[in-house]
Amino acid sequence: MDDKDSLVKGGVSIIHRIREGKHQYEVQDVVKFKKGNAKGAFARKGDSLMLINGTDLQDLTPEEFAQVLSKGNPMLTFHEASQVEGQADQTCSDEDTLHPISKEGQEGDLLIIALTNTSITVVKGRGCDSGAPCQGCAGNGCTFKDVVMVTKSTSVTLVSRGSGSFKQEKQMDNISIEHALSQKYLRSFCLQGSPRVSPNPENITIYYYKSDCIERTFRGTPVVLNFTDSNCFLKCCKDGERVVLQVETCEKQKLKKISRKDEGTLSFVFYMKATRDRKRKFESALCHGWFIHILDTETAAVGAMDKHGDDPSFFFIIQK
Repeated sequence: MDDKDSLVKGGVSIIHRIREGKHQYEVQDVVKFKKGNAKGAFARKGDSLMLINGTDLQDLTPEEFAQVLSKGNPMLTFHEASQVEGQADQTCSDEDTLHPISKEGQEGDLLIIALTNTSITVVKGRGCDSGAPCQGCAGNGCTFKDVVMVTKSTSVTLVSRGSGSFKQEKQMDNISIEHALSQKYLRSFCLQGSPRVSPNPENITIYYYKSDCIERTFRGTPVVLNFTDSNCFLKCCKDGERVVLQVETCEKQKLKKISRKDEGTLSFVFYMKATRDRKRKFESALCHGWFIHILDTETAAVGAMDKHGDDPSFFFIIQK
């Protein structure tokens, strides 16, 4: 065992290709993922992913790879070709620089696997036979290493790259949104203005959206929050210098497909994301860093959170 550390964050961008009918996965970009770690990341640009839990990745589609990666505590086997003398380490040090890059000018869909509260153990020391070198290193020497990932929870999101829009995909009816600390619920009373809170729940329909908007970091699943059996929706918008949470009526048909360029409808979109304790938080899609919270004993609002705060997530981004 060479390296066992505390929780990690950051991400790895992986590019997928098919050659001679076999799937190939290569590290395209890496975000530095351990604070104060001088040993570097567990992978670098150009490394190949060979196995997951002992299964050859050549036989797995990106969707199958993502599903296995999101279950249990996976073990990945990387092929690390020898670094040419004088070649700089290609691991990024800026956490905001993970940009999935299109292959050969084509924009493919992305599979984003989010792992929360993740620790990583790296096992090194196995090289290929110098007398019969593998195709990857061509006799220059290489290292195979196993990376064991222990994570609390995972999620898989498909992002279709396109013009920057959100398309309604499914809905979940009769949900109550309860504030964890006050144990009060969001209510609208179907009045234009600020939403209220009450000890009595009110049913909310959550509309889930498929997005082709590419974010620099994974913000969550895009949703729209509708007070069930009404045309009343929650929205976060700007009022001069203020950012406010409101209840506003809107025709449901107008929200079937939402363009990022249309701030009027984009204000109805929130990113829903799980926290460490399996609760949910809702961030405005229009106003980055603003989340729904309880303002006082009667009113709900949005409040700013430090966008550079400690995010417990580690991401694998697979470009199909």
